[in-house]
Amino acid sequence: MKKAALFLFIIISVLHHALAQNVGGIGAQLLMDTTGGHTMPMVSGLVPGTAADQFLKATDYIINVNGTSCLDKTLVEVVGMIRGEVGTKVHVTVADTKEGKNPREYDLARGSIAAITTKSIDPVAAFTEQCEQEVREMKKRGVTVVKTFPSDCGNYFFNFDAEAQTYTIRVMVLEGTGTDAAKSFNISARVFDNANEKETTEISRYRTENTGSYTRGLLDGTANFKKPGVGVVNVQLHDEGKKCKTMYVVICK
Repeated sequence: MKKAALFLFIIISVLHHALAQNVGGIGAQLLMDTTGGHTMPMVSGLVPGTAADQFLKATDYIINVNGTSCLDKTLVEVVGMIRGEVGTKVHVTVADTKEGKNPREYDLARGSIAAITTKSIDPVAAFTEQCEQEVREMKKRGVTVVKTFPSDCGNYFFNFDAEAQTYTIRVMVLEGTGTDAAKSFNISARVFDNANEKETTEISRYRTENTGSYTRGLLDGTANFKKPGVGVVNVQLHDEGKKCKTMYVVICK
């Protein structure tokens, strides 16, 4: 089975504070899709009442800005292309896929960043949408997604019908980084056959991606079932600082 390509999940926005008061944004939160060997910015959240909210939708890919391609640009470069003087417009081309399917063009008015940042983007909703987008991309690449489990944080058991084969397990977690950094945060998981709990696989390669207000944690591993039955993924969360905001579990074969 193919291993799922990583999204470079970056919870960063074109809405962040600018040094000059006359620098504006359009009200779109972005992440960079790195699958398929090249990068392209994708809309992951929209601030209500902004230009982006009026015309764009979450999961739109921003193909170019003012006629300049966004292909393989960094997030900082794309943000710089989008921002500009408050009251002016930026011409963007968006599409349903990073390859440019169903392109649409819009002239979006830039608004005051200070005003935009007083409006909220729900980080949990944005995270869940990004996880679901990753699952959609996996399916496009031919990966068989057996089951997904959006979940609150905690210690949970997730059941699925298992065949006699190897499965890939991915646990994604949204952490808040503004809490006490000295307190521990970690995730481990075990996978076992419900009929024979002694056949266990420990998954503990937990790591985090990116920094900022929130961080995505990833836990990847595989589990080999020698016979069909009920597979059980037991996610064990160790979160003394209460940083966990939400989880998303994906089981593939």
